[in-house]
Amino acid sequence: MYSLDVNFLNDREERLSEVAAVRGSSSVSDDPRPMYVGLVIGLLLPALAGAAWLFFQLVQRPGLEAELAEVDAELVNVQAALSQVQQLEAQVQQINQENQALAMVFDQIQPWSALLQDLQARTPQGVQLDTIIQTQPPPATIPPPPPDPENPDAPPPAPQVEVLPAVLTIEGFASSDETADAYDRVNDFVLLLKQSPFFNSESVRLLSADLQENPAPIEFANEELSGAFEVTLPEVVSYRIEAELTDRPASELLQNLRNALAVGLPARIDALRDLGVVEP
Repeated sequence: MYSLDVNFLNDREERLSEVAAVRGSSSVSDDPRPMYVGLVIGLLLPALAGAAWLFFQLVQRPGLEAELAEVDAELVNVQAALSQVQQLEAQVQQINQENQALAMVFDQIQPWSALLQDLQARTPQGVQLDTIIQTQPPPATIPPPPPDPENPDAPPPAPQVEVLPAVLTIEGFASSDETADAYDRVNDFVLLLKQSPFFNSESVRLLSADLQENPAPIEFANEELSGAFEVTLPEVVSYRIEAELTDRPASELLQNLRNALAVGLPARIDALRDLGVVEP
């Protein structure tokens, strides 16, 4: 037969050692040092934040405020300089507008000396100038452009006024001789006026040409003989020509003005060109 031998004492010692090991591990996990470390860290973080804020308030903020004040002062100076620049630009623009207006005045002048010199050079032989009358037509009104459909609330544009060129009416007489007929000489005079740079060629036209008695007075050196002879002069053709002055600016007619011995106006226009007011 078999016998069962159990030793309960040895088994008890093994259980006691396991219980001791468990108690030892629980005693290690109850160590309070990690808690103290966390508490210290929790206290240090607000302290560091407060120290940083205090450092910013005591050290950094005064410096930043000083820099801000300096920037504000520089900004004020820049704004003052900008305002001065704008004032200077406005003055320059006003001066330019005045110069342009002055240049337009000189550019629209037609000197009578040059015009008469040109007429004298173009008058054919046998043609006499009697009167020259200048008339200024009334200004023409240019209709304004249609309103902008995209901006119906905008005020309507004002009509513009166009100044029309002056018109010359030339009257005189033309005589006939063995070389040319009086009517032919009047027609030649009209054609020569069309070639003048001081007139609008399309506007030059002959209004009338009539045969009439010669209005030239007859004078005798000896007044006693004035009643002893009856003198009859050949008939002449009385003409009337209308011509519109050119609308070309004087700056485009400088060479023609110089050829007509006009000195003052070309000199003024040259001076304005040197100043840059009139474009060459």
